[in-house]
Amino acid sequence: MKKTGSLKVSVSGTLDREHLIMHPNEGFDLGLLRVEHTLKLCLDLKLEAYLKGDASQADFIRLALKNDCPRDTLVVGTALHHLLGEPAKVVVLFDGNRLYVQGQPS
Repeated sequence: MKKTGSLKVSVSGTLDREHLIMHPNEGFDLGLLRVEHTLKLCLDLKLEAYLKGDASQADFIRLALKNDCPRDTLVVGTALHHLLGEPAKVVVLFDGNRLYVQGQPS
């Protein structure tokens, strides 16, 4: 299981629910090297269930790695930010197939 460090969440009114953006350095931390990836994002799932491999509540999303995204930042759309519980900071976990975005205390 790979994970990022703590990332500041930036909310974009132009991104839809199925898109995330992060700097390529954070993508590298997850083992992601291409510019864009289609992955499963586990939503409404407790961390314990994710760690056990539960994918019952996973939606396909597109993760773009962009150099113009500030480092240590995850850019999400307004709708996804709301679904994630409106965290100010997150850690992103990746098991090779599924992403999990865990809110962090500010």
